[in-house]
Amino acid sequence: MDTLIFGGLLATLIAMYRESSRTVVLGAWWTMLLAVILLMAHHITSGLALTLSY
Repeated sequence: MDTLIFGGLLATLIAMYRESSRTVVLGAWWTMLLAVILLMAHHITSGLALTLSY
């Protein structure tokens, strides 16, 4: 999932570099922001124990 988000951020950066229309860049940016927020909410509320136990 993280790889998809980094790919989306790269695609947004490429759209900005190529000077695509403002609608495309803003749409990609908001989509990626939503994806990052949802992923963070999933990570924060997940029951995965991150403690070090040997």
